[in-house]
Amino acid sequence: MNSREESVLVAGFNTRPLAYSLTRAGYEVYAVDFFGDLDLYPYVKDCLILTKKLKSSYDLIKTDYSEYLPLLILELLEKYPDIKYLVIGSGLDDALEERTHVMNEIKRNKYSILNLNNNLEAIKKSRNIIYIFKTLMDNGFKVPRTLPFEEVQFIADELEYPFVLKKRSGSGGINIYKIQNKSDLSFRLNVLNSETFDPNNWLMQEYIKGNPVSCTTISNGIESEVISINNQLVGEKALNSPKEFMYCGNIVPANLTEEVQRLIIDISLMLSTELSLKGINGFDFVVKDEYPYLMEINPRIPGSIRVSEEAMNLNLLDLHVKSFSKEGWDYVRETLKNAKFDGFATKMIYFAPKEIHQSLINDINALEHVHDKSEPVKNIAKSEPVCTVLFKAATSSKSYLGALEVVEKINRLID
Repeated sequence: MNSREESVLVAGFNTRPLAYSLTRAGYEVYAVDFFGDLDLYPYVKDCLILTKKLKSSYDLIKTDYSEYLPLLILELLEKYPDIKYLVIGSGLDDALEERTHVMNEIKRNKYSILNLNNNLEAIKKSRNIIYIFKTLMDNGFKVPRTLPFEEVQFIADELEYPFVLKKRSGSGGINIYKIQNKSDLSFRLNVLNSETFDPNNWLMQEYIKGNPVSCTTISNGIESEVISINNQLVGEKALNSPKEFMYCGNIVPANLTEEVQRLIIDISLMLSTELSLKGINGFDFVVKDEYPYLMEINPRIPGSIRVSEEAMNLNLLDLHVKSFSKEGWDYVRETLKNAKFDGFATKMIYFAPKEIHQSLINDINALEHVHDKSEPVKNIAKSEPVCTVLFKAATSSKSYLGALEVVEKINRLID
């Protein structure tokens, strides 16, 4: 392969949406992926699939897959040393040691690959929510009251319930628990203690009940632009969400007042500049009483990206690559300046309500608007992700209801 070819190595928990968009933009794509969904393969020249390499299941390695993804990145790079770009999606947000190892090995082996991701310092700061909240308060924004858990255990009798116990690291709504009362706290701590609970890794946060939304931005380390503001689907019972705060999809664009949107934009752009973020990044909020409270920063391409692409009729992965060069950034700004939403798009992640026999998987995959198609080689266990539904329509409600109709078709198939 010529080292000047526009080739990209994408790595992450689910790279299918990234590979799809990059291939359509004319890039040659290589992937390191957790699942190896059927509709990934048409869009990659080659790939390494974690579940296949380890001969393991989703449930067994879903909590520690970040240890293995970097090893597969280096394995694929050894096979194709002239790949031009590296894009890391979800799955390595907090794996700073593993990311450092990848960068050191790239340097040691003198690979010419360009890192199209945030640098480690920006990632570290972005994931330090105590630092982020202090920065917001210093700039006059409201934040949920948040304390390190090691401080909370000394004031347990003074706590206001409900509150949220959450791990400092993690994304997608994993390791977040609503604590209703003192006995609930004791129960949760007993469960976590059995899993080598470390108080230093956990936070207590005021529970903000409201509408979950997100903001997708693109930056060049100095300047930033907002791509879209998105409603989030979290803990959806209709999608069989296995956890209360589990990420289940998006509706793009969000239906919010101009005042709320302006606050979201102000917070997202201010933090993008403060953190010197690069490329496409995501900011998660909860809107309560017409005020957006920041919950988390995802310093990488968020799961909502294909939904935004669909609603805007834009190839955002191409913009991500271009944002890392001066000439490309001028193109990004001009493209977004002229961009408009030409409809609404809804993404729903469907989780198995029970064990689904492998004989039914092809029928599910054959449904229109279904993506991230599971391979029909084994049964899908209860609570595992089965597929993603992506539906576009002229209005937000038609988009949402259209996606829900596809979900109902899946329910009928498995019943």
